[in-house]
Amino acid sequence: MTEPWIACLGEPLALVSAAALDAPEPAMHAGGAEANVAAGVAVLGTRTAFISRVGGDTEGARIVEHLRAHGVDVAGVEVERAGFTGRYAKTEGLDATGEPTTASTYRRAGSAAAGMDSAYLSRPAVAEALARAHIVHTSGITPALSASCAELTLVLLRDRTGVPGTVTFDVNWREQLWPSGDPSLVIRLARFADVVLVGSDEAERVLGTGEPAEVRALLPEPRTVIVKDGAVRAIAVARDGSQVSVPALSVEVVEPVGAGDSFAAGFLHGLAHDEDMRTCLRRGHAGAAATLTVRADFAVLPPEAMAALLACDEQDWADAHVGPGGVRVGGTDFPPPRESGAA
Repeated sequence: MTEPWIACLGEPLALVSAAALDAPEPAMHAGGAEANVAAGVAVLGTRTAFISRVGGDTEGARIVEHLRAHGVDVAGVEVERAGFTGRYAKTEGLDATGEPTTASTYRRAGSAAAGMDSAYLSRPAVAEALARAHIVHTSGITPALSASCAELTLVLLRDRTGVPGTVTFDVNWREQLWPSGDPSLVIRLARFADVVLVGSDEAERVLGTGEPAEVRALLPEPRTVIVKDGAVRAIAVARDGSQVSVPALSVEVVEPVGAGDSFAAGFLHGLAHDEDMRTCLRRGHAGAAATLTVRADFAVLPPEAMAALLACDEQDWADAHVGPGGVRVGGTDFPPPRESGAA
């Protein structure tokens, strides 16, 4: 069997402190949804390419080096020397129930990545990455960057020119990126995908319902729709309406941003290796749990802890716990998740 590849397309971002959002060369972590997914699947052992543009600035160079250091093929990342790389900062707080919450502030309008258009898909390095990929992944963030990025995403999902593999789409609805509040383009894009990932809260906003069977009815075309119900469960719904449901892990949450990307990375790793749907969903939950225990956008479980979670029975899965102090599965303690985001 040919070794699987995953190609991720989207905008990378530099995660900085709120005070350094406009600083010349701030301390930073690498971020951005599709970049996080690319690094995540590469660390899990799947060959991965990232497709994007960065500015000719320190942030762009450090993000490219970060991805390369994690084993990601960055031949499809173009440097726009006169452009800039987007930044964002996170402000932590608590919601009405006392759960950790995070607000993000961006400096990304007009970034190098926002200048991508459908012609970018024909660049030699980009076309090569798309042609060899078993899975091509993008999200609803990319079309929100600019009209040209919306065109690029539509062409990628609808036309599939030079894209022989499965196309996956994470809805990733970000209210502040859609000032009109109109989700119709995101819904249209999702219907062109083979596999759609969506949070139940996002589905409520975008589709008017977070109930898995109803979400599936509103997205009839994809092969599989994954509805992630936060700390409760994730459900895969096939075209025939059959469901596979896996409960979320018990987690001591430190900071929530990036968990969805880590879920996607784990899920796509399993999908690329033709694992059964239950295992793919377990991989997604495990990845999300690891990232919830750190303040960076991405973390990984120790391999021994991951292996134990994938092999354990339903009761041990239900009793397992992941926290910044360690992981417990089936009465065995493992080291804590490892942050993997510094650049």
